[in-house]
Amino acid sequence: MAQRVSNDTMGPFAFNAVRNLLGALSILPVVFWRRENALRPKPPAWLTLPRACIFLGLMLFGGTSCQQIGMIYTTAGKASCITSLYIVAVPIAGLLIRQPLRLLHVFGLGIAMLGLYLLAFKPEGGLNFGDFLELCGVFFWCLSIQGVGMFVKYYPGLVLSFCQLLICALCNFICVFFVGETLSWSMLQQTAVPILYSGIMSSGVAYTLQILGQEHVPPTEASLLLSMEMVFGALSGYILLDELMTTRELLGCVIMACGIFTAQLPSRIIWQRGPSTEG
Repeated sequence: MAQRVSNDTMGPFAFNAVRNLLGALSILPVVFWRRENALRPKPPAWLTLPRACIFLGLMLFGGTSCQQIGMIYTTAGKASCITSLYIVAVPIAGLLIRQPLRLLHVFGLGIAMLGLYLLAFKPEGGLNFGDFLELCGVFFWCLSIQGVGMFVKYYPGLVLSFCQLLICALCNFICVFFVGETLSWSMLQQTAVPILYSGIMSSGVAYTLQILGQEHVPPTEASLLLSMEMVFGALSGYILLDELMTTRELLGCVIMACGIFTAQLPSRIIWQRGPSTEG
């Protein structure tokens, strides 16, 4: 919701640049204060800390860019619903790293895609551009969740969170320069409330808690918990921004929610490539 409001006063790359920089600075004291003594397994030779941080930073940049720009053309509620499709995409992508594919993953994907069609595809005009960008963002969120699940086994979650926010902020500042967006003190004053909330709470606190939580929760289960964004996004858009949905769009949200939660129910494994890395 705060991201949607900010589009009235600041460009998407400028907003994300300041937001993620603020998020990184907000957790910096905790990074220094919390000294981790846990013994971790040795990472593969190719998986260095800089590579892990760059990957997560680029995925966060891709996801937040699609989300922020997309909300110029669509509502916060619809953006949250479409973004939540990563909960179905995560187990599918997990096949690449030998996570098992379960029967209800496939059924859930089918149901969620039907809901997406009702929510985002217009009979008279096809797919809205903003909805399309939100859908593209699912790719980045999916890879981000899978990446976090892999990297936190080897590196401290706080360090990964701080570095990914810093890299994401840097990428956005570069885009501000190349795209020609303006960033001024008056803009920051006008966007103070949404940018403080998004920077400290959404970026600093929420992304960090996600990474720390994934030290103990597999990617598929983590994506289920994160999917509650769909509910809160739709409700906040309705209550605070007076965003309304048609009957067709509401039905699409309900069907998507059914597909998303169906994908998380226990079911038999129908495909697994080698030993499972889940757990």
